Amino acid sequence: MATLCNPTLSIDLFTNSEPNVSVTVDVRLTSFETFLIENEVGFQLRAKLVGDNGGFNGGDNDLFLFPSQNITSAGTYTFQSTVSYSTLNEDSGLFNKGDEIFANFSLTSTEQIFPLNVSISSPTIEVRAVSFPKEPEKARVLAIKN
Repeated sequence: MATLCNPTLSIDLFTNSEPNVSVTVDVRLTSFETFLIENEVGFQLRAKLVGDNGGFNGGDNDLFLFPSQNITSAGTYTFQSTVSYSTLNEDSGLFNKGDEIFANFSLTSTEQIFPLNVSISSPTIEVRAVSFPKEPEKARVLAIKN
């Protein structure tokens, strides 16, 4: 069965006015799955950013969905996008010390003849944001740490 390996998430805060997010995963296919792809059975890879919540903040939140990619062969697949600071600063409230974010990947078959649904998540990173009292809409991320 196909496997997903080595998921990563990186956030570049300093290149643009908004953060650049990059997520990467390795897709490994069996020879049979490669045969299916060569014979027009489709496989799609999806990636999303997820807010890792618990306790007072409730369940996990989907923060951002990248456009899906069609899988044409085994290999490393990367998704990149610029997101807003407010997307990364998704927790609020008295107990908010920062936002914990991870990337989730899922690989599915587009054909019912060969059902496939595998997923994997990247390690969680912590994103800390602050708001300036006179300009609360200008929250900025101060640090990211593993």
